[in-house]
Amino acid sequence: MKSCRISRMTLLVLFCLTAFAFFLLHDAAVAGQSETFEKYRQSIKKEHGIDIKDFKDSMKGGRADGKAITKYDLNELLMGIKVEQEHTTSKMRALEIATDHLEEFGDYYTRLLKMEEEAEKDAEAKKKK
Repeated sequence: MKSCRISRMTLLVLFCLTAFAFFLLHDAAVAGQSETFEKYRQSIKKEHGIDIKDFKDSMKGGRADGKAITKYDLNELLMGIKVEQEHTTSKMRALEIATDHLEEFGDYYTRLLKMEEEAEKDAEAKKKK
């Protein structure tokens, strides 16, 4: 009977230690996400003058609905907001469109820029002929 108590006690201690470790790791992960979000928030605010603190999907059915904004490369998001303002006057809507495109291809705006540069070179070459 005594050995059974020791086993139960050992299990209880192991369970408590495991739970404690889980919560420590979870808190560290949340803190890391918070720091990353704040970096994105400040960069987007500086570059485009919008605060993403309360960013919510306003266009339902997009590919990025419900996904964390920090999932996407910050530079791609910054380029995307600028590009998508060709289609809307709302910078928040431009951000949402950008996240939808980045959900499809993580380097969408880098590819778009490259394609536009190639097209401009081709147009210049045709003019010279």
